[in-house]
Amino acid sequence: MSDLAKRLGRRVHLFRKQNGLTQAALAEKAKISNEFMSGIERGAKLPSLLTLEKLATVLRVNLKDLFNFDQVGFRRTQRLSRGGLDIALSLENVPDQQRAWWLP
Repeated sequence: MSDLAKRLGRRVHLFRKQNGLTQAALAEKAKISNEFMSGIERGAKLPSLLTLEKLATVLRVNLKDLFNFDQVGFRRTQRLSRGGLDIALSLENVPDQQRAWWLP
């Protein structure tokens, strides 16, 4: 298969691992067969846009991230607690000069 399919397969594999999913679990959630999922990751199969959209949704990435071959992965973010969110929102309104001493 093409170099594009192989690079895409590596990206899907990487995101799957970062999400702690097996091929079977990802295939089930995306409603595709295990064999097709394996083929995608190997670069032997090139999925449709609809299938790519399903995979991106399950992997919690944007569709464009599957094709961003310059980046190895994505930085997983964690939700802030309610208190942390309140602090972040409060700091957003503080002028840069006043919060400069907090920042490295």
